[in-house]
Amino acid sequence: MEEQKTGKVIAVVSAKGGVGQTMIATNLAIALQKKFLSIVLVDGKMQFGDIAVALDLRSAITMKEVAEEMARIDSSTISNYLNEHESGISVLPAPDRPEFAELITKEMFLNTVKLLQQHNDFVVVDCGYAFDDSTIELLDVADEILVITTLDMISLKNTKQLLDTFNMLGYTGKVRLVLNRHNMESLIKAEDVPAMMGTEEVFYIANNFKVVSQSLNIGIPIVSRRGSSDVAKDLFKLAETIISKSPEHQPQQSIKRRWFPSLK
Repeated sequence: MEEQKTGKVIAVVSAKGGVGQTMIATNLAIALQKKFLSIVLVDGKMQFGDIAVALDLRSAITMKEVAEEMARIDSSTISNYLNEHESGISVLPAPDRPEFAELITKEMFLNTVKLLQQHNDFVVVDCGYAFDDSTIELLDVADEILVITTLDMISLKNTKQLLDTFNMLGYTGKVRLVLNRHNMESLIKAEDVPAMMGTEEVFYIANNFKVVSQSLNIGIPIVSRRGSSDVAKDLFKLAETIISKSPEHQPQQSIKRRWFPSLK
């Protein structure tokens, strides 16, 4: 009988599009798997998810099929709805049509993540809009929340507001800031970001537009194809830090339930 796991949930979020959220979520999942861990990557952007494209998954089973079969899915059958990627991770993409998103309720999404926890060391979720119902419920049960930002002023302004909101929600202890493209040309210096954001710990991911864009265009993650690049090295370092703070088989702490007024 297979030993039941209690996997950690890593939620990857951002306050602005175009900051590299999907790239980081995808490569982080594979970097974790390279440490001989069982990893599932879930696309939480139900209308316009990009995980399938980023991994060059074709004719993939998606969250739409899970929603349609949810009444018959349990911990012993959820793995049948996952796509096995050549890197070794399992993947559950978003629906391939935006109109299918309405089939997936927040209860279905959260239940799916909980089922996946039972068979994997980590469940990495590329989250949708930070304050939609499904994302809020996921953030509440997440063990780690990675907030992705860059050095442009709009991104930093929105990220500061997001971090302040997370602080009010009581998420502070599990929120980690990831500064993508930290060495890009900018009037704002990377070393000034911790003070601006009110946080001491920041993870830095290098800027390498050519490597990243090629990776996304051909559907081969950086840590798989360009493992010696500066970007990949930073992503491996991020994975190692997460693993060091989440020893294998460590029991998951219970998280107090918090609700937005709209969530019943």
